[in-house]
This record gives sequence, structure tokens and C-alpha cells, in this order.
Amino acid sequence: MKRILLLLLLAASTAVLAMTPITLRFGDITATYFEEHLILFEGIQEYDEAVVWSIVDGDTITLKRRTTPDALEKIRLIGVDTPESVHPEKSVEHFAIEASNFAKAILEDENVLLSYDWNPVDTYGRLLAYVWLPAEYEGETYNILFNLLLISSGYGHAYTRYVFDENYMGIFIEAERLARLGRFGLWKEEKPDSILLPEYDPIVYITSTGDKYHIESCRFLENSKIPIVLSEAARRGYIPCRVCKPPELKLPSISVVEEDFITAITEEGSDVILYPDGTWEYAEPSEGSQ
Repeated sequence: MKRILLLLLLAASTAVLAMTPITLRFGDITATYFEEHLILFEGIQEYDEAVVWSIVDGDTITLKRRTTPDALEKIRLIGVDTPESVHPEKSVEHFAIEASNFAKAILEDENVLLSYDWNPVDTYGRLLAYVWLPAEYEGETYNILFNLLLISSGYGHAYTRYVFDENYMGIFIEAERLARLGRFGLWKEEKPDSILLPEYDPIVYITSTGDKYHIESCRFLENSKIPIVLSEAARRGYIPCRVCKPPELKLPSISVVEEDFITAITEEGSDVILYPDGTWEYAEPSEGSQ
């Protein structure tokens, strides 16, 4: 029952965003991607070919282009941030080595394709790029987006501090949410109560530069409109627009903590049992909760 309820909530939220998790294999490595985005590369008009030379960090690599095989370039992946393993002013962060090893196992010595946004380099002089590589799924070969693969497999999070293509931004944010719910990679040890799902979690919309979320018809979405689940918008610090007055998040409040489960009472008066694996189910109403 509890898993069915969780799946129903996930289905309701991902139906609009259309993201169906699938498993891809790269040699001995398995990774999570999304069936709907296997054809994402088909929208790319211009790209460069290159060979990955080395892995600096989970989100930073060096490569050589086919047109300039003697020149080594450092590439920072757009829209994803992995735990730091080589930062000069930081110690090695949790899951940083795993993220670097994941990138190394999949990318090193591989032929890849590069596409770009409007901003060519970051403040450190690194080229900013989307990195695509071939992968097989059900007998077909697709160019899949490694930036997204890192997030969906739990090796990094959607890096929205700097603006990038809003179509990818919405996909990356939802991929992170699903990775957190699935307890993949760096999210494995996250506390269950930190991802408690609300009973009502509709799709709302954010912009690529604002700090508010909106309903679909809001006039502030004229130039930018990124779909996002309400609970994820709230978790990322977005606040409701005062003009369109979108719904606000109503999370269950924790009432009792037991050894192997958590009982929560929602604002509507329903009892919810949250289990250590992140799944939950409705319980019989507790005495005095009506």
C-alpha cells in the first residue's frame, strides 16, 4: 500500500514533466536516465567533436578536439554541481570521490560531442558545455546528456545559481528531485523526514532568473516558464508570487517518532506513516486529530 501511494504521487507529478526513469549500462557501470530524453540531442543544431583526456572532478574534465588534437582544454559541465574533490580551499566533500570515479569510468578516453549555451566560459576561464556520449537502450544507440546523467544517478545536483537553458533547467531540477526520492548516490543518507511528500503537490512555474513561483497563467511568465513541482520549488527557496497567488506548500507536521517509523499528521487531519526507506502510507486517524 505504502509503495503504491508513493508511486501514485510520483506519477502525478512526473506526468506533466514527462520523465520516466530507465537504466543505462556503460560496461560494468549502471546509471539512471530518462526515456523521454533519449532523443534530447535531436534538437541540437551545432556541436563539436572531442575525445575526453582526463577527469578533473565529477563536473570538470579535460579533452582534445578533433580539429586541434594537440591542444588540451578544460571543460566545466553546465547546470550540474558535484561534490568537491580537488578544490584548493576545501576538503574532499562527501561523495566527491564516487562522483569523480563515475565520470572517469564513463567518460575517460571516450569520443563525445559538445554543445553550448550563450555564455562560453566561466570566471575561471573554463569552457562551459553540455557533454553528449553514445549509449544503447533497447537495441538503439542514442546520444545522451552526461550533465543530466550525473544528476539523475545521484552524483550531483542541479546547479541553478547561474542561468542556463531553461528547458534543461526544468529537466535537471526534476531529475534531482527524483534522485533524492530514490535515495540515489549522495542522497542515500538523507533523513526520511526531509523528503516527506505533501498530499497536494501540483506543478507550478518559475523563471530562469526570479525567486518566485507562479501559476501557469501569471503575466510574469511571459518570457520564461519552467515547470517544477511545488514541493521542489519550496525546497529551493522560491516564494509564492503575490500577484497570481499560487498554492502554498502544506507539509505534514511530525507528531510522533518511533524506532522504525515516523507518524505525521497533515493539516487536513490525516495520519501518515513515513518509513525509513522514504515510502509512506496513510494510517488510521489518531485520536484527537479531527
